[in-house]
Amino acid sequence: MAYEFRFPDIGEGLHEAEILTWFKRVGDQVKENENMVEVQTDKAVVEISSPVTGTIVSLEAQVGEVIKVGEVLFTVREEPSIVGLPAKEGFGGLSSQPHLAASYPRSQAGSIGILPKKRVIAAPSVRKLARELGVDITEVQPTGKAGKVTEEDVRNFALRSEREAAAAVATLTPPLSAVQLPPHLEVGEEEVRQPIRGLRKKIYENMKLSKSTAIHCSGMDEMVVTKLVELKKQLQPHAENRGVKLTYLPFFVKAAAKVLKQHPIFNARVDDETMEIVLKKGIHIGVATATDEGLIVPVVRDADQKSIIEIAQEIQDLSNRARERKLKPHEVSGSTFTISSTGGKGGWFATPIINYPEVAILGIHSIKKKPIVQDDQIVIGEVMGMSITFDHRVIDGAPANQFMEDIHELLENPELFILEGK
Repeated sequence: MAYEFRFPDIGEGLHEAEILTWFKRVGDQVKENENMVEVQTDKAVVEISSPVTGTIVSLEAQVGEVIKVGEVLFTVREEPSIVGLPAKEGFGGLSSQPHLAASYPRSQAGSIGILPKKRVIAAPSVRKLARELGVDITEVQPTGKAGKVTEEDVRNFALRSEREAAAAVATLTPPLSAVQLPPHLEVGEEEVRQPIRGLRKKIYENMKLSKSTAIHCSGMDEMVVTKLVELKKQLQPHAENRGVKLTYLPFFVKAAAKVLKQHPIFNARVDDETMEIVLKKGIHIGVATATDEGLIVPVVRDADQKSIIEIAQEIQDLSNRARERKLKPHEVSGSTFTISSTGGKGGWFATPIINYPEVAILGIHSIKKKPIVQDDQIVIGEVMGMSITFDHRVIDGAPANQFMEDIHELLENPELFILEGK
């Protein structure tokens, strides 16, 4: 009996994913809950396992191709020993959602899919490196124990490929188009091209959607955060005793959460299909986090109900796992408002792009010592730049100014909210 596995909805609002790695090939045996494929969604990298035991009949997409929700991803011919048992209604296991419910029935396999070159034994970090360098890991000769592909193997392969491609161009007698180049490179006389794939492809698509849909408008301000700097220093030892590295970001999240309760229009989404503004009851703040592969936005849920230390602990955990690519889909989806911090070494101002379909994003920038006027005296203060980008289709300038003023007041006088705890 053949079981067709259809690609499931593995996250909030997701409708497609890119194939990153097949762990099996046609003709291989697969066990129930054994990993079959690694995919890149809009939010995260997810491993999907088979819900049945049997022989793989077809793989319906190549690495780099996009599969849509509901389409057949692979087909397994179940072993005779399990035929007749109750049908397994489900999509199999996902490394981040092992008990996802089913919505597609079994059906007979229709066609034989595409055959990957071979099964590769490699650590996730090595597979990640291969994707970053544009290397087809199935072509790499392993030198590690038990036939494992190592990082050195991948780097050496990439280096050899680039050298071979350059040599082919330098000694070329037929037209360039007639030369067989490595699959991840397209070499010209003055350039080398690499495909936009994986997380970078998702960032590319999301930024394009945001800028082409929302009407971006940005406001900027600066504030004296001398009290905030002093407060952070006072709280740092207490945070360290709890194993937390305290940064300024938890204070920004806490301030934003409080102000969002006062200005619910900023804690909203736009439904362009129905022409409605959807005001969200929960305050779930996305925190833009830089990784080697690009920007990821983990979500601090119910930020208004958490203390500074709790927010700091959560951000630290989410950020670490984001860089290790261990976040679960629900941890990078469902945000209602986003904060982008350029960090201590960032510029003075920037105009962040809205995390569509949200309606606003807060930009927090570097803190620098500058001369300020205080009690009619010129003194040195800690000054920080701030910006708000909002969707001008649904938010006007006046409420945006008021939102910034309220953030401004809290961060210049952090005792106004730090005493509240949660």
